[in-house]
Amino acid sequence: MKITKHIYLTAIITLCTIVASGQDNSLMFTKGIPQSTQLNAAFRPVKKWYLAMPALGSVQINGSNSGFAWDDIIRQGTGLQADSLIIDLDYAADQMQDNNIFATEASIQIIGFGFAFKDWFFTFDINHKLKAKVNYPQALMDLRYGNWNYEEEIPINHSLSDLYVNGIDYNEIAIGASKPITDKLTLGLRIKYLMGVASMESEYMNLDIQTLDNGYMRIAADAAFRTNMPLEISYDDAGYVDDVQFDSFSNQLVSTKNSGFGFDIGATYQLTDKLLLGAAINDIGYIKWKDETSRFYTNGVFEYTGIDVSEELTGDAGDQEYLEDIVDDFEDTFRFSDEGGSYTTGLMGSFNVSADYQFKHWLNFGFVSKNYWVDKKLVPQITLATGLQAGRTLSGVLSYSYMKNAPANLGAGMAFNLRAFQLYAVTDNLTSMFKPSTAKYVNARLGINFVFNGKIEESEEGID
Repeated sequence: MKITKHIYLTAIITLCTIVASGQDNSLMFTKGIPQSTQLNAAFRPVKKWYLAMPALGSVQINGSNSGFAWDDIIRQGTGLQADSLIIDLDYAADQMQDNNIFATEASIQIIGFGFAFKDWFFTFDINHKLKAKVNYPQALMDLRYGNWNYEEEIPINHSLSDLYVNGIDYNEIAIGASKPITDKLTLGLRIKYLMGVASMESEYMNLDIQTLDNGYMRIAADAAFRTNMPLEISYDDAGYVDDVQFDSFSNQLVSTKNSGFGFDIGATYQLTDKLLLGAAINDIGYIKWKDETSRFYTNGVFEYTGIDVSEELTGDAGDQEYLEDIVDDFEDTFRFSDEGGSYTTGLMGSFNVSADYQFKHWLNFGFVSKNYWVDKKLVPQITLATGLQAGRTLSGVLSYSYMKNAPANLGAGMAFNLRAFQLYAVTDNLTSMFKPSTAKYVNARLGINFVFNGKIEESEEGID
């Protein structure tokens, strides 16, 4: 039976309103910020030692939705609706690509310090991190057409099999070290012990909605996803999942039952007196989830042949519960099974290459290409930056970044130093702070450090 168009706006709008992967590319060229070592373990931005303010040394939040921004859906009307805001899904769909990515990352540096010892530079960090990435197809928007083209009298089919979800929440204890190998080459390595808090990952997800020539509809689903969360699961008489309730996460925040290891590795090469090249691989590793694990999976085909309402129209006593029967049939077709067992996830790693040209003592130009994967698809980012330094007191950066389906992102950053006290703030998308409704990317990192660089030399304070 042909059904009318139905739009699930809640799920779509949620993708544009959550702002919370990480770029941080501008941070790389804001001089003197200790946390830049998190982007390349070989970086040495501090000459002596530093101490991050506990829980305030680095507060980071990044979010991106390559498909569309809020303004792409909620738009100013035209004609008779010129004075009103309207929901324009057609325009939003035109802004999307075949595959789109929603990514979010947040982190807090709980403890952080570093110090130089002879040729070595050592760092120690305790961080709490949250990462999530979702790949969703443009076909998700095609649901607005319903399942039948009334103009051409042909069915409309939908395939949502490109959906992918991956999210992890964990604590890390990291120890890093860097050392010059030659006059030009410096290598850095950071080893991490990981303690998992929660995770959710789609193992596979195939969903197809087909409308047959006679108007009947067939929904086929084959999906499985794994979770590590404190869940209370109840089952029906047949052993299928009947209800799921969330329990408290408090016991998992500092648990070591889900553990793993990771590392960052970086290198810098001083090609000329002015040009520094860099390369880094970050967040390579795994977490093995053993406690509070679940694997939910379903497989089935549901055929909707319509509803006989003739008895209702004639006034005869009919079945008043036919809608409930359809819902029950649907639920019976796609009953979820649950099984435990340990599983392993990666850390959603990334790699970057960079170039930093110190044109003058107070002026540098930078380039960085950062890349990561979502569901085996490479997602690149490119940033051009200009850095400015006013002695040791003030350093800043202006940047331009190209992200997936968002070519224009202006960023800025600043670090203010009053003797040992340092306050900094950096963003890769400055416009999102003033007009968030148009932003596809939101990024910010700020913090407070105590930085000790030793005696100020006259050459450092001069201007070329």
